[in-house]
Amino acid sequence: MRQIQKCSSFQEVRRCYSLGMRGFEIGSHIGEKSLDHKDFWPLYKVCEELSVVLFVHPWDMHMWDGRLQKYWMPWLVGMPSETAQAICSVLMGNILVLFPNLRFCFAHGGGSYPIIRGRVSHGWNVRPDLCAGDCQVAPNQLDGKLWTDSLVHDPVALELLINTVGKDHIVLGTDYPFPLGELEVGKVVEEYKPFSSKDRQNLLWDNAVKMLGLEENSLFAKDF
Repeated sequence: MRQIQKCSSFQEVRRCYSLGMRGFEIGSHIGEKSLDHKDFWPLYKVCEELSVVLFVHPWDMHMWDGRLQKYWMPWLVGMPSETAQAICSVLMGNILVLFPNLRFCFAHGGGSYPIIRGRVSHGWNVRPDLCAGDCQVAPNQLDGKLWTDSLVHDPVALELLINTVGKDHIVLGTDYPFPLGELEVGKVVEEYKPFSSKDRQNLLWDNAVKMLGLEENSLFAKDF
């Protein structure tokens, strides 16, 4: 994947697509602009047209007036919160309605979003004046359009994620080469007892092939 730092670089998406790239990494925001901002819509239009994936990784987390300075909390607390904010912006910002074929994949199992999913939907229902101004579709009705990676470190969290986005919309996440990545890549998926062998194959390989729209035979050489 190639990182996109500015929305005006959607021309670069076309160039990279012509070179065979099918996914691009973006941040969870740019400055004060969340992912629902109209400045990003030309990028979304091109990505939808080309059927490429936008992988969203949290960055530039708010420090909560300095209260996240200790205990590595920007990474432990700030990153999951930042990802949840990005997802809520996409859902309530009408992005998945305006661009129904656009595929976002969110890092770290969607961050904090799975655990606050019910709270977000409840807020949308009871305070539509504040939450439903841009989108008339309830956030939880759009959950199945989200993709995430599997990097949640905990089988309980994995089960919650499955119940949120569906096991067919989760791809293997590694966070390589950073220390918060899995020490044994795929271990949580492989040891999750409710999974069938087919489920494990999907999360470890097949779902990513599907998400990126790849021809599986092109990913390896049979005479290797």
